[in-house]
Amino acid sequence: MNDKMSRPALVLGGGGAFGSVQAAYVKAAHELGFRPQLVVGTSVGSLNGAWVAMYPDDPDGLLNVWKGLHRTRVLHPNPLRMVGRVVRRGGGLWANEIVPKLIDDHIGDLRFDDTKLPLGVVATNLSEGRKAVFSAGPLAPAILASTSIPGIFDPVEIGGQLYVDGCVTASVDLVTAMSLGATEILAIDLTPSMLHGSHRPRTALGVLRRSFGVLSHATTDAMQAVVEQHLPVQVVKPQLDALSPWRIHIDDAELERALGEAREVLSLALDADGRVVRREPEMETVVAAANPAGRRSLLQGGRWKQRLRTSQQAAG
Repeated sequence: MNDKMSRPALVLGGGGAFGSVQAAYVKAAHELGFRPQLVVGTSVGSLNGAWVAMYPDDPDGLLNVWKGLHRTRVLHPNPLRMVGRVVRRGGGLWANEIVPKLIDDHIGDLRFDDTKLPLGVVATNLSEGRKAVFSAGPLAPAILASTSIPGIFDPVEIGGQLYVDGCVTASVDLVTAMSLGATEILAIDLTPSMLHGSHRPRTALGVLRRSFGVLSHATTDAMQAVVEQHLPVQVVKPQLDALSPWRIHIDDAELERALGEAREVLSLALDADGRVVRREPEMETVVAAANPAGRRSLLQGGRWKQRLRTSQQAAG
């Protein structure tokens, strides 16, 4: 359990339909004693984060929300509608149908002041070209903005400004968590692994997805290298290779697989009291060894520290 002097933060990254897997990791972290005192969420992480901030002791409820969406498609391609949306005025090829329904069913008119834990929802201010973090006012428009995938869904207008998905500027926003007073951070990153470089994208959406993945990895690694100089940080990456980012897949078998993996990985990220373990250079090797079947669910262990030391030695 977390003591009263600590302020653990849960940072939930973006990842579309992978949000169901993230919910399993939230449950596993709760089982292991992790009790966040603040939450930061980007894109689908803002949806999961809102639930955690409202109901911090009910991770099963979050899983049930996702189970109710089993086999739901995030996108419904229709060539005629796509052509219509291209030629008319607008900023997206598809209508964002799932998020508004989830908001209506589970959030409604709730405001940030109604949450039990402080919540930061990360979006991108397209009008001004910068990151935006919502922490006051109604929850619904902030979450809609944070989940508005650019070019896919229409931007969301708030206060005369246009907003799109927070993944454009901070998929896993460790810096905001630190600025809000976090003393330790557990982050769940849903960016697909870049380890399989030979898997060339075959479609325009595939190219877009992988490009965002490369950008997200670079941004998160750089951010982590800075933040972990000040406090313990663990960024965990679920195994996502076998799942579609455009279709929610959370049947009982997948749920048990995700929970088992989450418990295994998080047992190395958290100590016996549910506190975030400060990273060691060899930790990535330890986690890879804990997944002998080639399931590369990695704690991002020590690579940037080692690179920084190597660079400093070379410069000297």
